[in-house]
Amino acid sequence: MRPGGKTAPSDLQLKIVLHGTRPPLWRRLVLPSDASLGTLHNAIQVAFGWHGGHLHLFTDEFGRGYGDSARLTDLDLGFGRGIGDEDATALGDVLAEEGARLHYVYDFGDEWEHGITLEKTLPRPVGAKRTVRCIGGRRADVVAEDIGGVSGLAEVLEFLDTPDGAGDGPYGELVAELRAAGYDPAAFDRDGITARLAQVTPDTVSGKAKPSTGDQAGRGGVRRLTAKDVALCTCGQCRVGGPVDAGVDGPADEVPVLRPVDLAPREDLVAAVWGVPLFDAALRLAAWCSEGRQVTAGRVLRPALAREAVEELQLWKLAGDDSPYTDAVARARALKSLRSAKDVAVLDDPWWLAVDGGMITISGGRAWGGSATDFTGEALLEFWATTMGDLLEEIGETGVLDEWHGELAELTAEIADGLVGLLYDAPDDVWVDVDDLRAKAREAGGNGSQSDLFQALLAVSFRALREGLTLLGAVEYEPGDGDDSAEETLRALLNAMFGQELGGGTGTSTAGPDRSGDNERGQRMRLTPLGRYGLRAFLMECGVPAPLLGEYAEADADALLQGLLGYSPKDTRREVEGWLDHRSAADAAVGLLDACAGDGSETAAKRAVAQLVLADLDDPRALRVLRKAADSDVEGCWQVATATLGARLGADAPGDPAWTEEAGLWLLIDGLSVLGGRGQTEELVRAFLESWNTAPQALEQRVDELWRVAHPATVQVLAELGEGLRGIDKRLAKRMRTAANKALSRR
Repeated sequence: MRPGGKTAPSDLQLKIVLHGTRPPLWRRLVLPSDASLGTLHNAIQVAFGWHGGHLHLFTDEFGRGYGDSARLTDLDLGFGRGIGDEDATALGDVLAEEGARLHYVYDFGDEWEHGITLEKTLPRPVGAKRTVRCIGGRRADVVAEDIGGVSGLAEVLEFLDTPDGAGDGPYGELVAELRAAGYDPAAFDRDGITARLAQVTPDTVSGKAKPSTGDQAGRGGVRRLTAKDVALCTCGQCRVGGPVDAGVDGPADEVPVLRPVDLAPREDLVAAVWGVPLFDAALRLAAWCSEGRQVTAGRVLRPALAREAVEELQLWKLAGDDSPYTDAVARARALKSLRSAKDVAVLDDPWWLAVDGGMITISGGRAWGGSATDFTGEALLEFWATTMGDLLEEIGETGVLDEWHGELAELTAEIADGLVGLLYDAPDDVWVDVDDLRAKAREAGGNGSQSDLFQALLAVSFRALREGLTLLGAVEYEPGDGDDSAEETLRALLNAMFGQELGGGTGTSTAGPDRSGDNERGQRMRLTPLGRYGLRAFLMECGVPAPLLGEYAEADADALLQGLLGYSPKDTRREVEGWLDHRSAADAAVGLLDACAGDGSETAAKRAVAQLVLADLDDPRALRVLRKAADSDVEGCWQVATATLGARLGADAPGDPAWTEEAGLWLLIDGLSVLGGRGQTEELVRAFLESWNTAPQALEQRVDELWRVAHPATVQVLAELGEGLRGIDKRLAKRMRTAANKALSRR
């Protein structure tokens, strides 16, 4: 905070997705937190290529609307007392914490719907220029307005990619203009968008300070109604202080820090990309086109050349075992009947990979490719990572059900997102098995049609994710025993539950295969070293902390302790060993103890980690540093130093033994304070019981001493323990509450 209580300047990193587009069309923008929603509207218009000729509306997670109130006044949009003024609403007040979302619709006829997510809050150096800029995205600007929304856009792009185009149809003139202009729907022009955004001058709104995390619900969270909420409500039932669901799916907790991982050497990763079948095929296609190959108006090879490429480059090897292309006779028959290169995936997939990656350029009716040596290792690796990110991005936005949209598709997107997390969290030699996941789903969800449906969606999501990642060399895969009929199962369930089927085919099974009673297993996969690299790059781009083992080796002690929060004991030891190798034991002790000073739960958590690190310092110089710190009066430092010396030296520890006891009690309260005041009473009680000497006499004696601990959180911790212990030990719970009252009377 600045002097006077004003919030320090910051920028917000937003991801904005145009819903319903495949592949996903999105932008990542950075705007000042004190700019208005009106500025965000202007930025969206520029970033997506809109022209501003239609009405628009923002809706927040709590159902409140914001827009151009003068233009929207006469419309009945169901917002009670009216629409909030977007020009008077600070962006940081609406998107108050990371993960918060907004909905933005442009053109109430075509209904171009945009999802806006706050990914990060970025500190802005004092005096830095307030700007609006684009730092990422996918796909080109929308081709035009007034074309029927995303369905019309899909038709235009399909016509653009076919030889005959739209002909004399409603999109004919537009398609002809786009072709003449050389419009490439896959081209994302970040520099061009940023240059246009430079013309958007962010205003400044004097909004209120950001709500605290205790008052503001996170994604999918529940908060308490404020007077403003009630004023906006027309139901007559809401009361100030009542609970309200944010109404947006997603985790309410903060994004967890993932376990630290090792990555393979860069040269090994580059070599692995060369071995990915899809990328190898794209590179060979590029070399095959080195002297130019004729293409159609749809920018694909002519049919005769497509047949030649499949056979000459043996692209048919990309097909699965059940593909007709694996059999020479069937392949010859299929290629003979080929009418368009788009009809054969073994050519279409590597072709567009090569075109999108710049391995092949199209001009003058011909495709021109370079040799494999034209692509440097680092550039190829980064392009591979981008391709993997695009795949995960698309699955995360649209799910895996091409024939089914709405809630089921969204559910498969969430399931796939969870599978990605499981893959990343699994150690290198551990498989993620679909049957294990089904068993856990049965335990959690019980039996019934809803449970069967979830398990079927789980199996379909697992298979789709596996197929995509296997094609990129990101996972190793082992098929399951027996027939995996996930798609048939899903069709049958949907037909039974809703009277509708997912797509062609019929199915009679209404439950996934249960192998719990035999030795068969289901399909399973695990990340390759290349896959772990690509998945980490994707997670980091999404703002998810994904640390590397050894990345704190040269960091200062404060950064080390902050980074180790959430590490397993094994990973903590490995990280600390590397950190200690880069400094003397004395310097390490000084840095760790300096980081122990301060107030707040974050510093308390760092003190707990510091004690573990200091306990392993055997060097006499480090012990001298500990003795000096134990004699100081720096709160937090002397307690850690005294307790460490007491644990290391026992009766030979310097100073009064009572000091060691006092330091131990203070650190007990300090450690429990990390969980205090957060609604984690069960975890608080468990931590207390695990930390405590539970012998009856020691317990009785120390409870009477806890109220004397001069720690800012003593009253709160004791009071919460008094409540949490009621169902475990009523007598002890009462003594805790009494101790809390004594501590309170000392203030």
